[in-house]
Amino acid sequence: MADLRDISLNQLVYFARCAELSSMTEAAASLHIAQSAVSTSIANLERRLGAPLFVRRRAKGLVLTAAGEIFLVRARRVLADVADAIAAVDTRSLTGRLRVGVFPTLAPFYAPEIAQRLAQAHPGLDLEFVEVSAGDLEQALGDHAIEVALTYDLGMSVAIHREHLRQASIYVAVGPEHRLADRSRVDVRELAEEPMVLLDLPHSRDYFTQTFTRLEIAPVIRHRFTNFEAVRAMVARGHGFTLLNQRPVHDLTYDGGRLVVIELDHDQAGSLDIVLASPAPIAALSRRATAFVEQCRAVVGERQRSDVMASAGACEESPRSERQA
Repeated sequence: MADLRDISLNQLVYFARCAELSSMTEAAASLHIAQSAVSTSIANLERRLGAPLFVRRRAKGLVLTAAGEIFLVRARRVLADVADAIAAVDTRSLTGRLRVGVFPTLAPFYAPEIAQRLAQAHPGLDLEFVEVSAGDLEQALGDHAIEVALTYDLGMSVAIHREHLRQASIYVAVGPEHRLADRSRVDVRELAEEPMVLLDLPHSRDYFTQTFTRLEIAPVIRHRFTNFEAVRAMVARGHGFTLLNQRPVHDLTYDGGRLVVIELDHDQAGSLDIVLASPAPIAALSRRATAFVEQCRAVVGERQRSDVMASAGACEESPRSERQA
């Protein structure tokens, strides 16, 4: 059995980075050290532990062994605890690395401004975003791959701690030539026979289709995409309608198409909670993670107030008909 004195923090850092990047060469480059130093460190660590941590495969690079998977969870926990201990007694500006999760469709709306504000407040903090879907979130938090995540409250167990930030309501999007494009509000039943372009992400797909199934309607799904902008572009070009709940500040798509937003009838307009998710109560997070949380609260809160004001203005000026088809 390895003695604690036989294993260094550097070895844990090198091991964790190799596991994240699946490459000793890339790990060495990210740590600004020689590849030979990483290779030697991993070899010594495996020898001290008496078990291989990686399988070296030419096509896939480094692949964790069963022992490596187990050791990675605990190594990350040790590194997080040490970093937190240092931060707890360091009264200077926050420094060090912080890995946080973000739901893919929330990332373009919130991550850039959060990162900008955090960099201004704590220039020594090394922030890394990891895109995490609802299906992978709990494992990422449990394995300490991330400390906290900005995500939707989708498919999470009661073991995950949440802080509610805002709600995002479902809306309908169609192309400008769609038969319903002049409407400001629509009943779900009017879409029953229309082709749908579905944002096909884990848990999200069920959330959107439930808008129909709870009325015992089977949506006519014509196309599926996991990319938010691909869905918008297909809809703008007349390939069907979609249901979404994040609203860009403009109605254009990547290829120059245009979308028309239509609200669902009030009793059908479901919403999703945008939350901060963590394995422990928010108050118990590290100082670095707490700094991230504070910026999330500020950015999401300001965006919500801006959206409410814009929505109120649109309601007053809306020229589109609310007649029933």
